[in-house]
Amino acid sequence: MSEAAERPKAAKASRRAWSGAIQGRSEQFELKRQVVLRTAARVFSERGFHQTTLVDIADELHISKPTLYHYFRSKDEILLEVQQMAIAQIIDVPLEPESGHSTGLQQLKEFVSRYISMIVDDFGTCLIMTGVLPLQPENRLIVRKGSKDIEKMMREILRRGVADGSIAPCDPKITAMLFFGAMNWVPYWYRTSGEIAVDGLVQRTLDFVLTGLEPRT
Repeated sequence: MSEAAERPKAAKASRRAWSGAIQGRSEQFELKRQVVLRTAARVFSERGFHQTTLVDIADELHISKPTLYHYFRSKDEILLEVQQMAIAQIIDVPLEPESGHSTGLQQLKEFVSRYISMIVDDFGTCLIMTGVLPLQPENRLIVRKGSKDIEKMMREILRRGVADGSIAPCDPKITAMLFFGAMNWVPYWYRTSGEIAVDGLVQRTLDFVLTGLEPRT
C-alpha cells in the first residue's frame, strides 16, 4: 500500500479512537489527549511541522479547533510531548534484567529491538523526521537531553560488551554514532504496511549490527 493510500486509513482510525472513548471522565480525557498526540505526530511527519496547523489536526479528528485547546495550549506543546513520549520508550525502561547476568551483547540486542520499534511508531517517526528545530529553545534543550541519554545508554552497553568479551573491541562513541546515523534513516523509507513487518525489520537490523560487533573467533 502506498503512503498516499495509507493516509485516509490512518485518519479514519484516529477518528474511531476519538469517538470510541467511553471510559470515565479522567480516563476519557487522557485517552483523547493520546489520540490528539498520535494524530499530530502522524500529520507532522507527513506534512512537516510548520506546514501543519492546529486546524489541520482538528480536521483529522473531525473536531473544532476550540475543542483541541481543551487538551493542549499550542502546537509546540503537542510536538514536545510527542517527542518526549518517543524518548521515554527507550530511557524509561531499564535494560538490566533482575538477575543482572545479561551480557553486553544481549543488552545490545534488546536495545536495538526497542529502538527500531520506537522509530517506526508514530511518535518515534515524528521525533526523527521533525527534529528539534521547530521547538521553542527551552523545549529543544529538553528533547536534546533525552536524545543524548539514549546515545549514552547505547555507548554504555557497548562498553559493557567489550569489557565482558561479548562484543568485539570498538570505539563506543563512533560505533553508536554510526548506528544512529543508519537507523535514523529508517522512518524515511520504511512503511509498516509494506513487505517487511516490524519484527522482520528488527531481525534484519540485528543481523546487520551483530555481523560487525560479534567477537571474531
